[in-house]
Amino acid sequence: MFGAVRVWRRGFGACAVRCLSRPLVAGTMLGLGLIGCTSTVRIATPDEQHVIDRKYVEYPSDFEFRRFATGFTAATAMAFDSDYSALFVAEGERGEEPRIWRVPVNGSKLSLVYPAGGRLPLPFPTPAWRMFGPIGGMVVLPDGKIIVTHRDENDLGVITALDRKGGHKTIAAGFPTQGDNGLTDLAVNPRTGELWFGCGTATNSGVVGADNWSTGWLRYHPEVHDIPWRDIELLGYKFQSFNPFAGIFGPGDVAVTAPFQPFNQSFAIRVPGSPVGKPNGAIYSVSPNGGIPTVKAHGIHNPRGIAIDDYGQPYFTSAGMEMRGARPIKDDPDALLRLPTFVAWFGWPDFTADLNRVSDPKYQPPQDMIAGTGYPEVRPLIDRDASGGLTPASREQYLEAAFPSLSGAGKMGFVPLTWRKEFQRSIIVTLSGDRSPFASGGIKLPRHVGSKIVRVDLDHHVDLDHHVVYDFIRNTSGLPGSSTPGSGTPGGRNYDLIERPIDVKFGPDGVMYILDMGRMEVRNGRERYETGSAQIYRLVPINEPTTKPKG
Repeated sequence: MFGAVRVWRRGFGACAVRCLSRPLVAGTMLGLGLIGCTSTVRIATPDEQHVIDRKYVEYPSDFEFRRFATGFTAATAMAFDSDYSALFVAEGERGEEPRIWRVPVNGSKLSLVYPAGGRLPLPFPTPAWRMFGPIGGMVVLPDGKIIVTHRDENDLGVITALDRKGGHKTIAAGFPTQGDNGLTDLAVNPRTGELWFGCGTATNSGVVGADNWSTGWLRYHPEVHDIPWRDIELLGYKFQSFNPFAGIFGPGDVAVTAPFQPFNQSFAIRVPGSPVGKPNGAIYSVSPNGGIPTVKAHGIHNPRGIAIDDYGQPYFTSAGMEMRGARPIKDDPDALLRLPTFVAWFGWPDFTADLNRVSDPKYQPPQDMIAGTGYPEVRPLIDRDASGGLTPASREQYLEAAFPSLSGAGKMGFVPLTWRKEFQRSIIVTLSGDRSPFASGGIKLPRHVGSKIVRVDLDHHVDLDHHVVYDFIRNTSGLPGSSTPGSGTPGGRNYDLIERPIDVKFGPDGVMYILDMGRMEVRNGRERYETGSAQIYRLVPINEPTTKPKG
């Protein structure tokens, strides 16, 4: 069925694509494109914007937590308009054409910014230029241009500037995002005006495997593999896995794949760096006017969130590797890290997100999970001495905080000075939640991980390595809303509960806006989102400043 989605996605709207992944319940293509796919993106009603009861959701005293807007699907990013009068919200799954909404903060009518005029969910000729999702990050420049990271029709990464008249300009393109991860968050450096953004890796831990057939991209891009920033020398490991391309007239049932090489290829020991200066697993900067991107850091599995403080110091969240594929890694945590002033290697795929060696016993997967790969344990892949003395960034200097493995550390924001003193010098980080059982090797987790918002206190340390992390907003059940037992609401579903927070933004009035991507399930390695389940919440200081943004 995923193949069918791939065929149809170019000619139909996003709504039709979602329907194609479901059983055929309509007798005509028109019915297929319209039945069961509509959702109403809207400002929540006054009743829906009630103060959420702390018996359901814990949040700080002296604040009120309320729903604000609802009906989005697979929401991924948001950004304030240049005058703070509205939020722009992006939604859309991989392979679909995304949508960008303008949501006024005064609660007036929403409007669709992209695609301009909408798209008909019928096979009419499509425009010459389209974006494909998901949108990884979004910012709005002082001149009103909306900058987004996304994929193109070939699944390559692109940064595009959209204007308010429906026009667009490509800032940078051709990034290697045809694998697991795409271009991620965007941030503007306040000192230089540069755009900073992330690019995730093609694979989980350096080796293309059968898990990438499950996620879908291997069947369409069999030549794809991870690309280092500079030349590296490998230690010679080759990994065996099931070969989904096997057949009577095709290759054998077992594929042998080496790191940083296409599936079922294992001949290279010396792997060249990107000839065009575009590795994956990296953080870049580029001028908002376009030009040649500059690599700021590399060796990062998936830099999902990027934030830069008023002094120009960049921070990023790094998603840990998962226990899947030809080289499964157990309990690799997510992390918040700080970037140095030089181009640093953050250790992937031979170090965890929090800069520990993957050969440590605590990261070793169950024996039955790794036996088929041909090795009894996870070992480093790169000969660091032969690779020019490749040394990872210092854990003591650049690790700010660690989060539980698979917790989904995403976008973040710095606490404003208008908040009470104990919260200042803190970063608010969204944890969107785990992707088990796919990400945990089919093993059911003992408890759900993530689906909450945390505060990292930059003034206080747990130990020499990282800072204190506090739960900031969380469901009292410890579960996402869709997994929380009935709470006396109609149908047993409490829509006040958070599900998968993915982004956070602060207004000049101190109000914090939280984007929740909605209900999601991982089926056969692919993420599927419930239509209309994504929402925006507001955390409002009770003693609000008198100055508010314009409506």
